[in-house]
Amino acid sequence: MRSRRTFLQNCAALAVATGAPPLVAQAVAPRQRINTLCFFTKHLQWLNFEDAATVLRDAGFDGADLTVRPGGHVPPEDASRLLPEAMEALSKKGLKVPMAVTGIKDPSDPQLEDFLSVLADNGVRYYRMAYYGYDRGLSMEANLENFKAQLGQLAEKNAKYGLCGAYQNHAGNRLGASIWDLRETIKGLDPNFMSCQFDIRHATFEGMRSWENDLRGIQSHVRTTVLKDFRWAGSPDDQRGSMNVPLGEGAVDFERYFQHFKALNLKDPISIHAEYPLFSDQEQALPKTQKMDLAIERLGTDMAFAKKH
Repeated sequence: MRSRRTFLQNCAALAVATGAPPLVAQAVAPRQRINTLCFFTKHLQWLNFEDAATVLRDAGFDGADLTVRPGGHVPPEDASRLLPEAMEALSKKGLKVPMAVTGIKDPSDPQLEDFLSVLADNGVRYYRMAYYGYDRGLSMEANLENFKAQLGQLAEKNAKYGLCGAYQNHAGNRLGASIWDLRETIKGLDPNFMSCQFDIRHATFEGMRSWENDLRGIQSHVRTTVLKDFRWAGSPDDQRGSMNVPLGEGAVDFERYFQHFKALNLKDPISIHAEYPLFSDQEQALPKTQKMDLAIERLGTDMAFAKKH
């Protein structure tokens, strides 16, 4: 019987012969799912902590990607008081909170270290940052140098508290939209403290098929990841607009994506987003308990799709 090493070596040889990238060739080895599947709680902020925990548990999630930012489930100025309450409510329903979404971006913020300490003390390991916009009065090179300096300073502070900052690639014209610029600013930093939160939806929107090159280019710094889907809202010749849809109903090639994802052997949590409307206009007026039942059903469908892969 051939050893697993021999099997993988043969796969790699086949990849070279056929021109397939080794990253995909390695993905043929099956593995058990090890990622914590979390839900981005922006879409449940109409519920208190306990009710949101009930929806996530009953929909089959492992944990929460909690909004700890202005306008979020936990406003940052109240984090020391409210974050333990949120953690307790979620934990009672068997849910983990390994990740959070924050407004962090300025390493010189005098409140930053206190906030990082609160995140760490409550068991959060990964936090998503806010975005950096380009200064159009500066050259591209000068902008990248500024971004790199800020990310480097944040990485140093994260290291003090055992936290990993995560910059999400997001469609548009800010840092990270095309990913190559994020790669230039993040390379050389320890990915345990400053990383990329890879979002396949936005990578597909900006790169269509070239997202594979983007992922390969930044893979050493990918830690947390995002799952969501969209459809082009325009005609095939006018793909400027988009409409968010449930997982598997849109333009994202999840079969191809998960081949790459599995080959990276990432053990870090995944955040599932429901950017599409959870309720119709008529359903918005339903009692809270009925809306919770609908949310459980619809988010459960996304969860089942993610688990299938």
